[in-house]
Amino acid sequence: MTSRMNDFDDEGEAAMDEFDRHGLALHQLIQDYMDEHDLSDEMTSLMLLDISVRMHMVGYALETDKPSGSGLKLALDRFRRAIDDSIRTAKKEADHFIAEAKAVRAAAENEAADDPDDERGAPS
Repeated sequence: MTSRMNDFDDEGEAAMDEFDRHGLALHQLIQDYMDEHDLSDEMTSLMLLDISVRMHMVGYALETDKPSGSGLKLALDRFRRAIDDSIRTAKKEADHFIAEAKAVRAAAENEAADDPDDERGAPS
């Protein structure tokens, strides 16, 4: 993790709640954009990864007193480790995530079966 994220972690539960709140709000904005432009999850996740790396690079260049190519490479190595940590955590939680996703899908399918889309209403 970057030192900035380590500082964030030290701020406690209120900071984590704020982090989660902003994360959910950004996720909704992105989901709305994806829906509007019919973008796949896979393509969008790759675009967001590219945006994230570029934002990290810009942040390094703007927030470092004497930025350098070698310093940026080190910063990107640290960022990659943070990404790797995130993926490792997601892999550990994969079975739980899939179980929840299946439950949500089943509930949505049951709801769709109970609410016919036809404007004529339920058959008589």
